[in-house]
This record gives sequence, C-alpha cells and structure tokens, in this order.
Amino acid sequence: MILIQAVRRASHWAAVTGAALLISLPAHAFESGEHYVASSDDPASLIYVKEKLAPGVAPTEAEKAVLFVHGATYPSLSFDLPVDGYNWMEYVAERGWAAYALDVRGYGNSTRPRAMAFPATDNGPVMRAEGAIVDIMDAVDFIRRRTGLAKVSLVGWSWGTVTTGMFTTRHQNVVDRLVLYAPVYGIYLPERLSRFRLADPNDEGRFNPAIGAYRTVDAAGIRSRWEAQIVPEDKSAWRDEAVATAWIDALIASDPNSGQLDPPAMRAPNGVLVDVFEIFSGRPIFDAAEITRPTLVIRGADDPTATDADAVGLTERLGAAEKSYVIIEDGSHFISLEKKAADLMEQVQAFLDNPAS
Repeated sequence: MILIQAVRRASHWAAVTGAALLISLPAHAFESGEHYVASSDDPASLIYVKEKLAPGVAPTEAEKAVLFVHGATYPSLSFDLPVDGYNWMEYVAERGWAAYALDVRGYGNSTRPRAMAFPATDNGPVMRAEGAIVDIMDAVDFIRRRTGLAKVSLVGWSWGTVTTGMFTTRHQNVVDRLVLYAPVYGIYLPERLSRFRLADPNDEGRFNPAIGAYRTVDAAGIRSRWEAQIVPEDKSAWRDEAVATAWIDALIASDPNSGQLDPPAMRAPNGVLVDVFEIFSGRPIFDAAEITRPTLVIRGADDPTATDADAVGLTERLGAAEKSYVIIEDGSHFISLEKKAADLMEQVQAFLDNPAS
C-alpha cells in the first residue's frame, strides 16, 4: 500500500530568529569521529566516513545505524553543518542512533581519482553510480564491524537516491530501511538534457563526448541554482541567509584545490552526468521493483529536479511491501538547508524509527 502525505505545517524554525539559528551546538555535545576506509576497488584510495554519536555512547551501544549518502555535486558535510537546527547527523544521533556519512571517491575528504588532477578535458567522466555503490558497500561494512549491527539504514539525497537505490537492489541483506530524499529515477526530461548539454549535438541519443572528467562549481553557481528554486520573492521566507553562506563557504573549502581557481571553486566528478543522461532520457539505471526493503520517498513540493511525476512513478514501481511518499510543502531540492528542515528530519526520523520491517 502506498501512503502519499503532504506536510504543510510550518516548521518551528521559521519562527526562530536568524541569530538563534546560527548558534552551533557545543563541540562536546556529541561523540564525533572521522574515519578513512580503504577502498575495496582500489586499495590506494581512501573513503572518508564521518561518525556522530550521542554523548557517552559507544558505537556498539547504539541500537541502530544510518548512513547518509550525498548527491551529484556536494559532499557529505551537507548532513553535518555545524548550525543548530540544520545538523541532520546530530538530530539522528541525539535520538540514540549511530549516524554516519560518507564522501564518495572524488568528493570532499575522500581520495580523488587520478584524472581529477589533470585538466578536465584530458579524460572522460569519472565516478559513476557503479563506482559509488562500491564505496557505499565499503562504508556499510565498516559501520557493521564498528557497531556490531547486521543492517544499516540508508538516506540518499538526489543522485544519492540513485546510488543507494542501486545498492539496495544488490544488497538487501544489509539494508534495514531506505530513504530516497529528492529522488531522480527515470523520467524523460528533454529540457534538462538540453540545459546541461548532456546529449551529443550530432546525435541526441548519445552522451556528449565533449564532457570531461569533472566540472568546477563556484559559490555563485551554487547560490544561483538554489535561488532559482525558491518560490517567494522574499527568499528569507524559505531560507536563512547566514545558513546558506555557512554551507556554501564549507563546500568551497572542501576542495583543497579550490583556492587555485579565480573565483575559488570546488571540483565535482562528471560520472554522474552519464547517469543523469540515462535518467533524463527515461532510462532508469536500476529497477526499483527489485527493492523489497521498507522505503520512504520524500521531496519538496517545489523541487524542479526531483519531480512529482518521477517520485510517484518511483514509489509505484518499488517492490517493497512498506512504502510511502511524503511531500514537504514550501521546499526545494535543498529542504534540509531551508526553514522546513525540521519537518523533513521529523518525517524521516518517524520512518526510520518504525520497528516494522
């Protein structure tokens, strides 16, 4: 049975002043760790895994564990923003969970493929979903060893819904519950193919061979993409500017080479664009019917990337007996960083805490 729910109530954070929003939680409030896991695909590469636990809680004392998986452009720090009300990992940890987030190779603190050390045009796109699910498996194995738990829940955002979805079809035995936040699955969107120039100009059915190994994204690009999705003319109704600035500054700083560019910019692997070319051409790269674990599909009502039609189609296609689709009103592709963040986290937590499986 599919439950479709629209969340319209105002987030309590909308009533809090900007100054209050920017009070970070004390550094000692949570047990925090940073781990580097050797890649099973390439032992010379390291995968960064962040860990958050409630005060005084050891990993083996947590009853459940969750792994957050980022999307196409921005690394895992998006789940661990040190701003009160916006740190999703701490939200989960204070409810007794062991919270983890990884950087897929090519992102954040993980090893970047060798091709990313050269001009982008020297090599083809690196790090597709097939490579990312190897990193997810390595992170899940690490979490299972560290906590002693047999299964880990997954929360994927954007392209992270593709990688966690694909991973789940192949490794149901280690997945407890699955959250697909702002999903992209397999809807035909020719305007997106054109906008991002993903198709070969000489053959629209083929990926553009001119796209190189990676792309660079500066602060203005990050901000403009986000702001184009915010419906009110007064953007402060949806988003706290200081939160946006903190996030964007952290993103740019996450790439050690960002200062070598003018303006400073972060690199993001382009393998995802090959995946997105298939998805926006109406060709899913995994079959949701093979997912049998309990699954929540959740998106913002005004998200132009994770469309309602695609989310409905994905939810209907899921093979899980327990599945639901939740829409957060007044939210974009970046709800976890907007004033509806509390609503998003509350809905996801209620699903994760459900003992049924």
